Amino acid sequence: MIGITGVTGKLGGRVAKVLAEKGIHAVHIARSPEKAKKYPTAKLRKASYENSEESRMALEGVKTLLMVSAKENPHRTEEHKSFIDAAKITGVEHIVYISFYNNKEDATFTLSRDHAKTEKYIEEQGLSYTFLRDNFYLDFFIDLCLEYGELRGPAGVGVVSAVARRDASDMVVEVMLNSENYKNQTLNLTGPKDLSMREIVEIVGKRVGKDIPYIDETEEEAYKSRKIWEAEKWEYDSWVSTYTAIKNGEQSGVSLDIERVLGRSSTSLEELLEDYIKE
Repeated sequence: MIGITGVTGKLGGRVAKVLAEKGIHAVHIARSPEKAKKYPTAKLRKASYENSEESRMALEGVKTLLMVSAKENPHRTEEHKSFIDAAKITGVEHIVYISFYNNKEDATFTLSRDHAKTEKYIEEQGLSYTFLRDNFYLDFFIDLCLEYGELRGPAGVGVVSAVARRDASDMVVEVMLNSENYKNQTLNLTGPKDLSMREIVEIVGKRVGKDIPYIDETEEEAYKSRKIWEAEKWEYDSWVSTYTAIKNGEQSGVSLDIERVLGRSSTSLEELLEDYIKE
């Protein structure tokens, strides 16, 4: 039996929808089941990322588990480890974990560090796994351009091989349905091209017919400009380090894993925009 977490989110929700349309029976796991879409082929169960009786009951009968990373918070690694413990106890055999591209425990992008620790823990537990390392989403940069009319951050002339979220979900579906083919593998999910922030704003701006600037901030300016939103320090750190990671070259490099697995090229920014603007 397949189990899917994050079904109320964009990635997990799309995976749940596609699998349901294929008639695949699955267990859908959500912290807030009332927010999840109902499907006749799915059993909807409530659970948080913890090693509790509720979580273990939710995982009952699941052999292949899609584990979308928990909501960003300072204790995310501990939550992941607890849920992995629950999965191991209940007999989960294979975890498909949504990780992050080029993750390291000392990565510039602060949230990347949680993924490195989670991957390591899954391996230590002796569970079969597939790690899908998504780069930043192209959708994220499009949303910023359209909502704020600009991109701003200390990325300098650094580049990022950002990936379309729909490509990431298509990869998840393929791996979930054929997990034996991807046992103990790490797949890197990127777009077809490295892009700088200036290139991104130019492409989006041309498509929507607007002049969208990129403001290359210093780190000090970036922290200051984000103070308009009330947040905790770790959140400010993650927001700013999104751009410094790009500046430091940690999010560059094109992978052909999407093309190899799906038999097609990954979606470009231009292609994504064509569908994105129609929605």
